[in-house]
Amino acid sequence: MKKLINTTALSLLMALLAITVTSCGWHLRGSGQTVNNISSVHISGVDKKNDFYRTLSRSLEASKVTITDSHTEAKYRIVLVNLRSDRRTATVSSSARASEYQLTELVDVLIFAADGRQVLPRTTMRTERFFDFDENDVQSKNEEAELLKKEMTDDLVRQIIRRLNAISNRSNSSAGDATQKTTE
Repeated sequence: MKKLINTTALSLLMALLAITVTSCGWHLRGSGQTVNNISSVHISGVDKKNDFYRTLSRSLEASKVTITDSHTEAKYRIVLVNLRSDRRTATVSSSARASEYQLTELVDVLIFAADGRQVLPRTTMRTERFFDFDENDVQSKNEEAELLKKEMTDDLVRQIIRRLNAISNRSNSSAGDATQKTTE
């Protein structure tokens, strides 16, 4: 009987924990990153063959957002400016050689609404990673740096999508407030 009560209490506690965690919006990093209430977006500022453009457009399309060729057809226009990468020595070994590098990826982003109004002023999105470097294994360390760069690109894309969601939610709540005031 006592074992049954303990099992029931544990099950109830786990269910309560699961509800609490999911209700606060927590989710695993990179999972569930969707765009809310946005039907179409135009992306400009970089070539469509650029890796960053392709990653951003794929993430938006995965959320059922249409990428338009013209900004006049889009609900929002994302302008990517000054996409840049930096690699610098973070730590030096006792033999005065680089033993750790710092990778930095940055992009300046502006977002405009369909009416041309700037809803996000020029904002720099930034992500950094550190990785150990072994001069005896240069090939694999360069591959590791490339993998980190892809992860960093994904992180920047998630930052842009979070900003886009915040802007969309803000404009939807303002529109809802305006509708509510006119009906009162």
